[in-house]
Amino acid sequence: MFIFEKDFEKQPERKVSFVEEKDYRLVFIGNAQVGLIGLKEIFEEMKSQRGKAESDLKEILVEKAGKKNYIPPSVKEDYKKALFREFKKFLGEKVEEEKSEFLDVVILGPGCYSCDKVERDVMAVLSETGIKAGLNHITDPKLMAQYGVVITPTLVINGKVKSKGILPSKSMIKKWLEEEKG
Repeated sequence: MFIFEKDFEKQPERKVSFVEEKDYRLVFIGNAQVGLIGLKEIFEEMKSQRGKAESDLKEILVEKAGKKNYIPPSVKEDYKKALFREFKKFLGEKVEEEKSEFLDVVILGPGCYSCDKVERDVMAVLSETGIKAGLNHITDPKLMAQYGVVITPTLVINGKVKSKGILPSKSMIKKWLEEEKG
């Protein structure tokens, strides 16, 4: 995703308070993972409007999220889809994840030897196989908590916890990546 200078021209300055920073969520917008603030508050506020038309909900979600986050006009439609998907998850509804050409691989852990080893092994397997993936190593406990996991290292592929508290072998990592790739 590219953000062009012209996209910045009409955006008002945003001030973020310490409280808002705690409500931080990683969301896939197309093939890019973006950190957004304030979604929990927006979703709570919009629970009562769940009966509205999908197109209306998408528009409201983008409008509200845009007050605390920069949303480039060139990818506004992608944000609408992603925010609506996240809202449905928030409501506990089953959501069909969009298939991407990239896998979403996340390692959760404080940056200890074991966590770093899992990251190195995943990178090695991705290099060997040529599988396209976005790889994130999350060390922030607040962000790790969003996955509902407390044991590290944890390996998550496409939102599914594959291992926690162990060092999986490269062959196991390869198997999981290939399963998720389909």
